Amino acid sequence: MPPKKKKGKGKKKGKGKKKDDATLMLEDKYKRTVDEIQALKDHLAIRKEFTRRSVVYKDEMRQRMLGAEDELEDHKKDQKDISADMTRQYKTMQTEMGLRIHQLETELARTRTKLTDTELELKKTKEEKDKKIQDRELTITELKLKMNSMEKDYEACLRQAFDVLVDKVESSKKLWEEKSTTIQAKNKQVLLEFGLNPLEI
Repeated sequence: MPPKKKKGKGKKKGKGKKKDDATLMLEDKYKRTVDEIQALKDHLAIRKEFTRRSVVYKDEMRQRMLGAEDELEDHKKDQKDISADMTRQYKTMQTEMGLRIHQLETELARTRTKLTDTELELKKTKEEKDKKIQDRELTITELKLKMNSMEKDYEACLRQAFDVLVDKVESSKKLWEEKSTTIQAKNKQVLLEFGLNPLEI
């Protein structure tokens, strides 16, 4: 058990101690309050710095956003101009291609017509050539037949002429032999009349 406090002196001492404790508590509370105020000031300063930086960052971001919006607008404008230019170029190219296709189709149709005419002319020329070749071959065949016929006729004529000539020669020979015999007989008779012997002469 704790020792009992003395009355009188103990009361005085307790009151002073109480006062010291209250002062200490008050000082401690004050100190804590000052520390809290300082901490709040530091926190507030940090918050202010953070806010200031946020404002600066926000301004920077706003400037960057405005710059980006300007760039976007410029980009959109450029894109619009490029799109318009490309559309114009595409339409021009499409028109040119349409004209070129029309020209090529016209040229193709003309070429096809020319090719058809050329093919017909070639066919006609070939037919004429084939006909000429056939006519020439027919003429050559006819000429060969005529030549063969003429050769035969000429050969027959020659044979006939030779036969006639042979007959004439034979007739002339026979006639000549007869005349010769007659002449010889006459000569013989004449010689005998003159007294000459033909065998001795």
